[in-house]
Amino acid sequence: MKRTIKSLFCLSLAILILLALCVTAGAATTLPPYCRDEGGALTSSQEEELNDLLQETSDRLQLTVAVCTVETLDGDDVEDVARRQFKYVNHPYSDGVLLLVAMEEREWYIYTAGEGDDYLTNAALGDIEDAVASHLKEDNYHEAFCAYAALCDEYLTMGKEGNPYRGSFPLGQNILIALVIGVAVGLITVSVMRSKLKSVRPRREAHEYTRPGSMHVTVSRDLFLYRTVHRRPKPKDSSSGSRSGGSRSGGRGGRF
Repeated sequence: MKRTIKSLFCLSLAILILLALCVTAGAATTLPPYCRDEGGALTSSQEEELNDLLQETSDRLQLTVAVCTVETLDGDDVEDVARRQFKYVNHPYSDGVLLLVAMEEREWYIYTAGEGDDYLTNAALGDIEDAVASHLKEDNYHEAFCAYAALCDEYLTMGKEGNPYRGSFPLGQNILIALVIGVAVGLITVSVMRSKLKSVRPRREAHEYTRPGSMHVTVSRDLFLYRTVHRRPKPKDSSSGSRSGGSRSGGRGGRF
């Protein structure tokens, strides 16, 4: 009898241990991957391949780079859905970027948070948008997601190295080009106007510009017209504008 009870106890204990291991393993496999294809845009092999690529990029950059598709937005705003999905997949990194695609509404949104928002400039997001949208319009979802992953890797790496992508023409070059064009247009305009003033000759004295006896000054007085006031803004405490990592967010979206 004692042996039977002891055997039953050991069997029960073994079953409980196996159940605990199964629950642990199940929890590990149900962690949200970096590629979540709830909308059915990818094959199983494509989803697995893309998830491995995104996870490798995320671990190397210490930033979340994720893709998520959903069947429908259920009437919600695409940005809000992208934000919720990012919070769901952002382990173990609180900063990064996520591309959301809603299959039924045919909408997409790139959500950026923290350092992801810092490093992915407007120029970088513009390039990513062009690459992604062109493939989505053709329903080439795998190509769109691979292009997104490659560009995020490139631009986030540039940002981490202290050289955020500013586009083909940086701001300084754009300003210089604008100045050169402005000066050239101004010189041409002045030259054309000057060529039409052949009859005009400069005069050395002011009275030479008036006809004799045509002007008589009867009253002379000084009038105060205006004054120039220079104002300086009051310095602000720099600590009041600080924000912790992950609190900054942005992005852009569209339809395809």
